[in-house]
This record gives sequence, structure tokens and C-alpha cells, in this order.
Amino acid sequence: MFGRKKKTYNDDFDEVEALPRLSDEDSEIWSQPGPRNYKDVDTSEGYVDMGAILLPSRPGMQLRTQVADDGTTVLQILVVLGNSGIQMSVAAAPRSGGVWDELRDEIRAGFEKQGAKVADIRTRYGAELLVDMPMKMPDGRSATSRMRILGREGDRWFARIDIIGPAAANAESGLEIEKVIDRIVIRRDEQPRTRLELLPVHLPAGAQES
Repeated sequence: MFGRKKKTYNDDFDEVEALPRLSDEDSEIWSQPGPRNYKDVDTSEGYVDMGAILLPSRPGMQLRTQVADDGTTVLQILVVLGNSGIQMSVAAAPRSGGVWDELRDEIRAGFEKQGAKVADIRTRYGAELLVDMPMKMPDGRSATSRMRILGREGDRWFARIDIIGPAAANAESGLEIEKVIDRIVIRRDEQPRTRLELLPVHLPAGAQES
């Protein structure tokens, strides 16, 4: 009647909650603005490993890189989905954050010197820059190319993300691109790095630049 309580296996171990995966479409984390910290997501399935950047795999997705003069340092990546895409670079940042607040004016001034019109807007990603860049069409007509510039900060990293193509101008077209952004994972290494030093990014194993 008053015998000892039988000890179960679960008494010895604290229950560990599984990290969300890409296949967990209903997970609350995917409704929140990305990218994600590496420790917050299970990237063992469905991700393209590019070092500091892990991309959610999508049918028809194309990857390109811009490489520095040394031939090895990746300055930024371009992810193309249909007629839209994102240009992205990721760098070391202080834990205290505040990088995007400091960089926005500098980025705005750079575009304005090129004749672009730049507006400050707020979206689910916070403060953004909406850039309308004048351009010439092949037939000589004047036109405007629009892009959205996001600055996102995480655990000792900063990511600049430029949305280009129809996704920057049309909310419906932008939904698919935003789904990709919200599922991107940033893997910050443990190396001590200077502020805004680029994090190591590379093409996926066995891939060739398109």
C-alpha cells in the first residue's frame, strides 16, 4: 500500500523540446520575421548549407555568389526564385545590436548619390528602405527599378537583405520571398571577429555557380 514509487525512465531526464523543422509548417516560429539563429532551428533536413548561411531548399531556386578579388571571399549571395530574388550578405555584429540603425543613413546616401529616390517604410521586418532606382531600358526608354532593403540582427550577426524584382513592388509576389527569408538560418561561428567582418560563406558542396 505504501510501497516505493516506481522510478521511470523519464524521471532521470528532463524532457527536451524538439527544435522546429521546415516540415513543421504550423510551427509558430515561421510566422515570425526571419532570419533565424542557428540554435533555434533543426537544419538537418531541407536546408542548403553555405557555411554561415543555411537556405531553405525551394524547387527552381538558383544560387549565385559575388566573390572578392581574392577569388575566395564571398561578398554576397543572390537567391533567384522565378522573376524575383534576394541579395544577401551576413557579418559579425555586437550582442548589443543597433547596427541597422547606424547603417541606414549611409546606405540611403549611397543610393541618393546615384539618383535614386529612397523612402523609409515600416513592415513586419521593422525599418526598411524602399529604393526606386532610375534605369534605361534596352530600347532607350527611362524606367525605374524598385528594391526593398532590410537589415536584420540576431545573435552576434547582422544580415543585409535586398529584395529585388516583382517581389519588391508587389505585396502578393513578395509573400513567397518573405517565406524564404523567414526560414533562412544564420550560423555564427565562435571565432572572435571585428564589427561587420563578413562571416564565411561558400557554395554548397558539389555545386557550381550558375
